[in-house]
Amino acid sequence: MASAPLSPASLLLTDWSASPAGLALVVLAAAPYAVSVLRGRRVGVTWPWWRPAVYVLVGLGSLAYAVCGPLAVHRTDVFWVACLQIGVLASVTPVGLALGDPVGLVRARVLAGPGGRRPLVLRLVEGRVARVLTFPAVSSLLAVGTLLLVMLTPWFEHTTRSPGAAALLYVVLLLTGLLFVLPLLTEDLLPPWATPPVRTFLAFVDGLLDAVPGIVVMTSSTLLAPGFPGFATGVSGLTPAMDQKYGGGALLAVAESIGIPVIAAVFVEWVRSDEREARRIDEQLDALREPGLAPGGRHEPGGADPEAVGHAGPEPEDRSDRPWWEDDPRLAARFRQRD
Repeated sequence: MASAPLSPASLLLTDWSASPAGLALVVLAAAPYAVSVLRGRRVGVTWPWWRPAVYVLVGLGSLAYAVCGPLAVHRTDVFWVACLQIGVLASVTPVGLALGDPVGLVRARVLAGPGGRRPLVLRLVEGRVARVLTFPAVSSLLAVGTLLLVMLTPWFEHTTRSPGAAALLYVVLLLTGLLFVLPLLTEDLLPPWATPPVRTFLAFVDGLLDAVPGIVVMTSSTLLAPGFPGFATGVSGLTPAMDQKYGGGALLAVAESIGIPVIAAVFVEWVRSDEREARRIDEQLDALREPGLAPGGRHEPGGADPEAVGHAGPEPEDRSDRPWWEDDPRLAARFRQRD
């Protein structure tokens, strides 16, 4: 006998659980960043306040909502809720964590500190393997391919019966999502050709690719997970086919809604990059206008000191407009006698 349908409030707001795997994942994401912020303050790193705020509210908040909140509680009851959880972990949480710029925070702390061996996180993200995995074409296809693999194979159905498989899925979705957005929103993790305009284009293309899994699920004419537990209980209040269509719509909605903020963030960095370049060019032009002045206002060795110019005596008289005979030695004496 089918169970009574769950209310929207239960599905999306009120039902939470203290899942050990979910709590462990939240702690693993929160602790290193908090420690890095505290260590940075000790060595004088001034970190923008909004980055930790976004990291906590969007990154950790969406992570907790997905792995301990209603999306985790009802992931085996309602197919579209499970798809919504997958979309949040693959798209929303990675963007929130990347905007906190954990790699840039560690770099700033290392530069301001006493030096020594580079932290493990920097050695990992700057290594050859990371360079290959974070290459835009590779990371984008890897993220989209992972979602298709989850939805089109028995992998997803298996995670509804095994908590360990579900926890592994959470980690995989987070990592594949970070492989694309972290380099996109962090300095010096992409090749030099990936300028801000190129990054904006890459974000736009990735937004188009992210729509593919949702469209595939939504338009599928057969059940992709026929053994999904919620199809038998009927707590969604929907037929399995309609529940699956809503699941594809949830994937599509999350992917496209998060794509706009990502493009906006890359575009803002583009504007800031142009402003920095304009200031640099202005400094160079100022240095060219004042030969004795180096960029930044320093006097070049051997350059003329502007303060000493006024004490160097009267400037030589400009004689370019005088008649030629006044400068002729044979006639100059006559003009002096006449004067």
